[in-house]
Amino acid sequence: ATGRRKIVVAGSGPVALEVARQLRDRGEALCLVDYDGERLEKARLAGFEVQQVNLQDDDELLSLGLGTEVDVLFSLLDNDADNVFLVISARALAPEISIVSISETEETVKRLQAAGATKVIDPYQISGYRIYEMVHRPVIAEIMDRTVFGTDVDLEIAEIPVPAGSFLDGEYLDRLSLSSRYNLVVLGVVDRDYGDHLIFATNPKRHRIDVDDVIVVIGQREELERLRKEMAGTA
Repeated sequence: ATGRRKIVVAGSGPVALEVARQLRDRGEALCLVDYDGERLEKARLAGFEVQQVNLQDDDELLSLGLGTEVDVLFSLLDNDADNVFLVISARALAPEISIVSISETEETVKRLQAAGATKVIDPYQISGYRIYEMVHRPVIAEIMDRTVFGTDVDLEIAEIPVPAGSFLDGEYLDRLSLSSRYNLVVLGVVDRDYGDHLIFATNPKRHRIDVDDVIVVIGQREELERLRKEMAGTA
């Protein structure tokens, strides 16, 4: 056994293909699944393992390994309703699986979370963050591009919980800067009191960081590890 996670990416549109490409480049074992045989054939020619399935059929979902072999499901279908239906089905079949989905509206974000999605990506919010960085911090925008498209392998995005006694406890997100001390960029924070979605650092509402919040930062692995140790008081 390789010990790698098994990942299923549901969808074969541009977003699904880009996610699959990045996962493959990281050495993950994955399979692209969809209703659309024509688009799946294009994905197969691009070198992906593919399988045409009826995603509304529980037996076919089980045949993919949901509930047994699959660790992560990306629900990246073109239609919000299809994503909601798939998330509901997958969560019922595999209570422990991690499910990541995508949404075009805040209303659907809430539906996907209620359906059982572990994380929901809002591409419009990400695009807004990208535009802000292009205008206000172009160097950071360039770093983000290089990281997202895989050309700078030294950079990583990390989610770091805030432990009790951390120097970040009580800080405000809009004032938080780790660039001079750690050479890291703060993307935002996940506050469990408000769900699992990312509150971006550019959000106009002031957000106070508390114990058990999760800060999301980007930088080199050594700097990320140094931050983790200092936050935990083990440096």
